[in-house]
Amino acid sequence: MGTGPLIAVNVMLLYIILGPVLLFAIYVLFDSLDPTGRMKKDSASEKDPALWTSDDIDANGFEGMCLDRRRNQI
Repeated sequence: MGTGPLIAVNVMLLYIILGPVLLFAIYVLFDSLDPTGRMKKDSASEKDPALWTSDDIDANGFEGMCLDRRRNQI
């Protein structure tokens, strides 16, 4: 194998190995610049409307779900 292909293979290996490490280091750098050190939580909504408990389902009576009050029947 000639010198050119060896250099190309070595450069590709460097990119494959050091690329993710460098991107992770940049991510850690930007993350450390945040003064609070964590993501800010949106305190406007405490309860997630997409998560229903069984009490919520029973209280709504399957309205809007095209079900006729019997489970698993359309």
